[in-house]
Amino acid sequence: MNILKNGIDFLGQKLKAYASETVVYKRGLDSVSIQATFGKTNCHIEDESGLKVGGHVIDFLFAAQDLVINGSQTTPQAGDQIVFNSNSYEAFFLPDGCWRYSDPYGTIIRLHTKEI
Repeated sequence: MNILKNGIDFLGQKLKAYASETVVYKRGLDSVSIQATFGKTNCHIEDESGLKVGGHVIDFLFAAQDLVINGSQTTPQAGDQIVFNSNSYEAFFLPDGCWRYSDPYGTIIRLHTKEI
């Protein structure tokens, strides 16, 4: 019995049940409605001249098991979008990619996005 994993699973269920909103995850012509919570990631981007610009990206956090497209569980890809309240957000690449797991067991995905 892994108490830490059980705790993360419990908290993930509570986050989904009490702090999430329904969003539409789109990949090309395919889409799926999932429950997601919102976050942000601070980032610094350096241009060709070495100038660093700071800002943040909008994150959507959701259960990895909920991202099922065409009957297959998948992970985020370039070009994927999320639609929420008539706003569209596209996967945004930071130095470590456009997404990462938010826990050591791969149960929650954190997708970095930019509003388009």
